[in-house]
Amino acid sequence: MKKLIATGYLSLLFSCGFIAQVNDLESTLLQWDSIRGSWLMESVRAISQDKIIPDRTFEEDFTPYEMMSMVPVETRNALQELSHENPSLDQVSNTLIALVNATLCSSLQGRSYGDPHMVTLDRSSFSFQTVGEFILTKSAGHFEVQTRQKPQRDDFSLNTAVAIQMYGDRICYYAEDVPDGSSQPLWLNGNPLQLRGRTYYLPHGGTVRLIGRNYIIAGPMGERVVLDIRGGRTGFINVTFELPRCHNLVLTGLLGNGNGVSFDEFETNRQSNSNAMAGFISMNAPEFASITEDIEQRYQNQLIKDFAELHRVKNDSSLFDYRPGLNTNFYTDRSFPRVIRTFSSIPNNNREAARNRCREQGVTEAEMNGCIFDSYYLDLTPNPIPNPPPATDGVIMDRMKHPLVNTNSVKPEKNPGGNAQPKPQASPAEINPASNAPDKKPNTTKPSFSVPDFKPAKQDSPSPQPVKPVTTKPVDKAPSPSIPTTVKPGKGKN
Repeated sequence: MKKLIATGYLSLLFSCGFIAQVNDLESTLLQWDSIRGSWLMESVRAISQDKIIPDRTFEEDFTPYEMMSMVPVETRNALQELSHENPSLDQVSNTLIALVNATLCSSLQGRSYGDPHMVTLDRSSFSFQTVGEFILTKSAGHFEVQTRQKPQRDDFSLNTAVAIQMYGDRICYYAEDVPDGSSQPLWLNGNPLQLRGRTYYLPHGGTVRLIGRNYIIAGPMGERVVLDIRGGRTGFINVTFELPRCHNLVLTGLLGNGNGVSFDEFETNRQSNSNAMAGFISMNAPEFASITEDIEQRYQNQLIKDFAELHRVKNDSSLFDYRPGLNTNFYTDRSFPRVIRTFSSIPNNNREAARNRCREQGVTEAEMNGCIFDSYYLDLTPNPIPNPPPATDGVIMDRMKHPLVNTNSVKPEKNPGGNAQPKPQASPAEINPASNAPDKKPNTTKPSFSVPDFKPAKQDSPSPQPVKPVTTKPVDKAPSPSIPTTVKPGKGKN
């Protein structure tokens, strides 16, 4: 009995300690700004408990991360010191300090661009001309980004759809094969979404913004996905993913593990930690330009087999919306590519011409070889890394005396600033629009369909043959953000 009482007493002390620390942290934020600080603290509680964050009671359209980055550095340092003085296992305190740390550390960045090429979070680069749906990057319980690569010919594929799970909200963009056959490419939690105004608030703390042709999906803890929509005859998507380096999350996917080591990106057997690509030379390495065509094709063969299968989307893990009767198998073709193109087979004079074109458009050396590859084989317009300005740029916040009301409302008369709104419902037959009011948890359950039993097609892949480059029409430089789609989806082969 005494032991039980003592245990209970210790538990009470720990509990009181946690409460005291939370109160100290909250008090520090309230001293900075009683209204914004209170919202930040309540948002952190919601994030730590996987709940919808509270309405904003101020005019700024920030995520919790963006708001925390506006807190003076001395206040953020004081929050860190409080955490160091009283180490805690309290989930709310730990989430708050993780948010503070995220605003004070550098970022990791990974990319999927062109036809497509990958630049991992550890800056290793490779070509990935495969067909199907793949996990670009993932951290269990926090976020996941998936891409759909569709064939353009027998030798190249492009990203034509992207699906993102961000702390409980599911955002998809379809350059082709819009699930309901409409011309509305942006979807939220299974429903089409039409942006109106500067920002759409995601229920769990993120935001969606459209700047030029770039959709920016910002997460509550500092994650950011930039979708660069490329138009013309061939609509496709370049994807840039960023997250704070200090999050220390377990990352998987085509963009690697973000551990600071570039040579362990191609693990194919997690139990034995085997690296099927030992000795791989990154596409952005200086020595890449001098490797032989045979070695480059061997790399590509390994990438499109075991490595691709490791990160291929499964039916039970897909974030995409599908038309009735379809699933991820519909977009899968394991016999692709029929012909493997290589950088090493590009004539030197053509390399230099493409290099000059890429430099003129602002492409950096880190992505130069990929740009040369795309320019020569597909005549794609060079695409430098997009760098949309932070939402906090130029914002000056005066201390608030009274909270504002209904700043998250979709009603224009209550929100003169003009928030983004869901697509209006035109008729009962149309899919219900997503709500921007966070008082109800959105339906994140994807529609269930009767899916036929797809089986991979048995095809013999031909041996790679040297083929003259095919010149296609250049991609438009300034497309409209909304890409016209056809009613019938284009097929992949199983």
